[in-house]
Parts: sequence; structure tokens; C-alpha cells
Amino acid sequence: MASWLHRDASVADAFQRRAARATSLAEGSINAAPLEFAAGLYRVQGKVAARLAAGAALTGSLEDDLAGFRAALADIVRYAGASGPPGLRAEVDAFRSDGDERLLEWWRGSRAGRTDYLARALLRPYGETLAATGITAEPPSGPATAGACRRCGGPPWIGYRRSAGGDEAAQRLLGCAICGSERHLDRIACAGCGQTEPTKLAVFQSERHAAVRIEACDACQRYIKSIDLTVDGRAIPEVDDLCSLSLDLWAVEQGYERLEPSLAGV
Repeated sequence: MASWLHRDASVADAFQRRAARATSLAEGSINAAPLEFAAGLYRVQGKVAARLAAGAALTGSLEDDLAGFRAALADIVRYAGASGPPGLRAEVDAFRSDGDERLLEWWRGSRAGRTDYLARALLRPYGETLAATGITAEPPSGPATAGACRRCGGPPWIGYRRSAGGDEAAQRLLGCAICGSERHLDRIACAGCGQTEPTKLAVFQSERHAAVRIEACDACQRYIKSIDLTVDGRAIPEVDDLCSLSLDLWAVEQGYERLEPSLAGV
């Protein structure tokens, strides 16, 4: 299913909602820097989404579609180079010499931010626009990876729990890092490898971040962070994720690897 952020708004407006949430959370936060960076990134991504909405019809093939919005990506490149951390600025310098081919290679591959954070940032408005307009993205080359999005083949990067209504237990959902689509996940299952043995699935929480938990798997040694929307209905999971980076650092110290890095790169 498509992201709930798009149900009453355009893709461009959904990016602006994320930017506004990040700006609000940054006030007085110890994680103000990544939140402020995220807010700016969302704003320029929103501009690209608006350009995509106003342009020619998309096909789902990046090779065919890229020329129609390539110029709009310059805003994201400039922002990442001017406001991103040193590592990202170095990626921008490299991108300027091999841009289009690099995007196409990444899109044909894993579509994971772990392999190319900048490519994910640049093509996310494209992925979300495809999903919001019902256009199927061309599948990545090679075998599908466990946990990959059924719409675009991208990896899940955030989990969340939302009330199912009535007496039913909260739904467990995953958000895609590329197209923003959400999908249901069994309450007892690893988001990455599909492991369902309870003894291999661990949940960690901190009193400091009551609505957040680390959902880890001892079979694949990976984890996903999950936000409980029944605690704060205003939360936007991928944005609120940045308020609890200390939990990510703790999980890494325990030997787990996040399925897909957050906007903070961890």
C-alpha cells in the first residue's frame, strides 16, 4: 500500500510535512544537527517531486525517465555538498564526475542507501512519485532480497506500530526507504531475513525514548527501529527516528547492523 503521508497530499506536500516535523523536533534537541539537515533535504526533495508531477508521464524505467528530471536534481546535489557532513560532501564531488551512470547503476542494483546514500537521496522523489501514481518501478537486476519492497525493490528503513482499531493489537508496519510505501509485517518476524523463531528475535527499549524500540534478529544480526504511533499520533516515523540516534549507536555496539541507514547515515 502507498504511504499514509500521500493520502491527503501530493508527494511534494508530503516532503514538506516531513521538513516541518524535522524543524519542530530540532528545537532544543541534542540531535538538532541531523534533524536540521533532514529538514533541508526534505525541502529540496519536495522541489524535485513537484517537478516530476509537472513533467512528462513516467514509465518506471529510470533510463527512460531520468532526462525529464535530471536538471532538478541539481538542488539536492548542491544542498548535500553545502550542508551535508564531510563524508557526504566527498560523495558529491565524486558524483559530479559520474552522475547519470552512477544513478543508473545504483537503481539497477540493491537500491540501498548503505551502498550509496547520495543516490538514495536523489532518487527518492522519483521512487515516491512512481508509487503515488501507481506506476510499477522496473525491478532491480538479480534476485530479490529478503524484506525488499514489493513496489520498488527498495529496503525497509523504519518500522512503526499503528492502532488497528477496536480491540485488535496494533499493526506492525514497515516503511520503504525508496518509494515510501508501507507494508504489514507479522508481529513475530525479522524485517530483514524473515526469521520467526522467537528466541532469535529480541526487542530493546529505553525509558528515555518510550515510543521507540530496537527490533533485532540474532539470526542475521540486523535490526530495524520501530516507532509506536499510538504513543504520539503526530510522529512521522522516519523523522522521529532521528531523535533516538543513541539507540542506534547502542545497537551497533551490541554487534547489530541496521537494515538500512537512517537519514543520519546510521
